[in-house]
Amino acid sequence: DAVDRAGRSVVGILEGGQHGVSGTLWRAGVVVAAEHTIRGRQEVTAVLPDGGTVTATVAGRDPGTDIAVLKLAGDKATPAEFGEPAQLRVGHIVLAVGRRGEDGLSTSYGVVSAIGGAWRTWQGGRVDRYWRLDLRPYPGFSGGPLVDVEGRVLGINTSGPRRSVLTIPRSTVDQVVKQ
Repeated sequence: DAVDRAGRSVVGILEGGQHGVSGTLWRAGVVVAAEHTIRGRQEVTAVLPDGGTVTATVAGRDPGTDIAVLKLAGDKATPAEFGEPAQLRVGHIVLAVGRRGEDGLSTSYGVVSAIGGAWRTWQGGRVDRYWRLDLRPYPGFSGGPLVDVEGRVLGINTSGPRRSVLTIPRSTVDQVVKQ
């Protein structure tokens, strides 16, 4: 049920990488994706949860936090429902949700293995919280949400060093979307 709930706001991005990548409908008509997956593109095709496709244009990029903000042509999908990341604790079960283009939803589950304070990315961006996750990332998960067991979005996943998953918390994503 958590994957279905979260999946209502997860879009596939066809031009993002060889496997396709994910994006998360953050607000009506606004998708957040991992910036590294659409680098150099100004327009991509988004596959909506109902299987339809729409054009999405890049409204802004923040390579420092690896976040791209896309504007959908129309707003036919359901925006994300958000959880409260401040309530996240070590040992909590979390799910990474992705939609690889037209392949449908995929998920991986694991636990939060560490939580820390603010940190700077290797590109110089500031991220509000550090979460280390014990879960397996699959191709196409970058840009998809990290969700709690209720399917509420806590942040956006991106690729980390040595095939690890980094999650950009909701508070950081909100700041980038606002800018």
